[in-house]
Amino acid sequence: MALLVPSSTRGAVSRTLFFSPSSSSSSRQHKNLLSLLAPRCMSSSTSSSTPTPSINNNNRDNDILFFAKQPSFENRIKPRVLILGSGWAGFTLARRLNKDLFDVRIVSPANHFLFTPLLPSTAVGTLEFRAIQEPVRTIKGLGHYYQAKARDIDVNNQIVTCEDSYKGVKFDVAYDYLVMAAGMKSNTFNTHNIQRLEGVVVFFLKHLYHARQIRNRIVECFERASNYTIPEVQRDRLLTFIVVGGGPTSCEFMSELYDFITNDVARMYPELKKHIKLVLVEAGPGILGTFDKALSDYYLAKLKEKNIDVRLNTAVAGVDERYIQNEQITVARLADGTEVNFGTMVWSAGLSPVKLTSNSDFTLSRNRIVVDEYLRVPEMKGRVYALGDCAASPDELPPTATVAEQQALYLSDCFNKYYSKFDVTDEKNRDVEIPIPGNVTPYLMPFNALNFLNKVFCKSSPQFQYKNRGAMASMGFGGGVTDLKHTDLPSPKTTMSGQASYLVWSSTYLTKQLSFQNMIMIPMYWFKALVFGRDISRF
Repeated sequence: MALLVPSSTRGAVSRTLFFSPSSSSSSRQHKNLLSLLAPRCMSSSTSSSTPTPSINNNNRDNDILFFAKQPSFENRIKPRVLILGSGWAGFTLARRLNKDLFDVRIVSPANHFLFTPLLPSTAVGTLEFRAIQEPVRTIKGLGHYYQAKARDIDVNNQIVTCEDSYKGVKFDVAYDYLVMAAGMKSNTFNTHNIQRLEGVVVFFLKHLYHARQIRNRIVECFERASNYTIPEVQRDRLLTFIVVGGGPTSCEFMSELYDFITNDVARMYPELKKHIKLVLVEAGPGILGTFDKALSDYYLAKLKEKNIDVRLNTAVAGVDERYIQNEQITVARLADGTEVNFGTMVWSAGLSPVKLTSNSDFTLSRNRIVVDEYLRVPEMKGRVYALGDCAASPDELPPTATVAEQQALYLSDCFNKYYSKFDVTDEKNRDVEIPIPGNVTPYLMPFNALNFLNKVFCKSSPQFQYKNRGAMASMGFGGGVTDLKHTDLPSPKTTMSGQASYLVWSSTYLTKQLSFQNMIMIPMYWFKALVFGRDISRF
């Protein structure tokens, strides 16, 4: 049973209280609770001229609404940690926080955690979507999950205004500690028509629904192109695929797309193979810019060996819709003056802040929330933190999954070991700065089973310390690159490529899955794709 306060009553209400029944046997307790609250509800509604909420007896699963006066959290026994986001930072932190010490709650429009390194594989059917996600509600002891978007943050009253993902209803959620882990969105750089045509012929690749859109569009293009009535110019356009960006996601998707075309399209649509064109566009001088140059050059050479048209030092200037031979087509205008007719464009060229971040009152740097060495947002007395892609740390860490994960692990230790000893629920401490944490050991080892080695190879410190675990990028089945030259791991400072790198890539990401179910399903899907081919159904 959730007790919600709509944002329209914010003038009379400063907090939102939530209660969750543990079993059906507690119905008498709920009735007693409501009877105790009834006078408060009537008094509040009378004094503020707000309608008295009603209870729908026909649907006992419905939320029960009431209005609460200050002070907030009257019945709480644990400090509430409100996490905005369910990505690498938010999900990891929520799992690791001690639920006996904190009331942990998540607000996110996505009701699952996405294992992003394997996302390109789902866009062409190498893996199925459910094999790379973990539902938020599998987190043991989670206080509550709200499938909603956070719209506004009132740091003075410690309230976050949220908007329900289904009906658009706005409601408030109060917090003792707030963790910003909202991530970032794809950056279009205001390129002409990219935003308008997104989801039609232009697609981002950050979420599961993006991968589903791409997969359906690819199959649609081949099915339409296979129709003998379609003009040649339209067939060539439909079977031209452009990938924008030269980072790991773009390169891995292009490799997966090539494997799909070579191994599956050639079998299903043999007459269309000669019409297929793959183009990768990168504004910089090379691909995989954060990798060792020898590995970047190796990956580039492999792409060219596959007859993939790689355009370096070239940006997409815009997308136009034109008529050629009485057929409407989409044309990509490139900065070098050339043009490419295309049927599908996958845009993975940069990041920009979400509205919650850009509209907040927090100090921003590079469109990210400024945090100190303890991941605290300045001037918030230790009540607000920022992690992952949306956080700008003093050492300017890149927006990667491993950074977000390590930040979440560090902050969970800070909360469990140190912040839990400070009584943030005491009104006397309302304006008191949360003491800085004690020593925390960095999480160098990528696997939980090896965490005991962190104290052996790392020096503990109160500040967050990022440890380089290396970088990897796959090249489809049997290929890839691994850069360990600058890693902090106790391993040779070297690089790998080819089958050895693919073995490291696949084994690492397989063992990092959060459930045994996905550990079993992923190799099964790999085997299926390798032996029986990818699924080309469109639904």
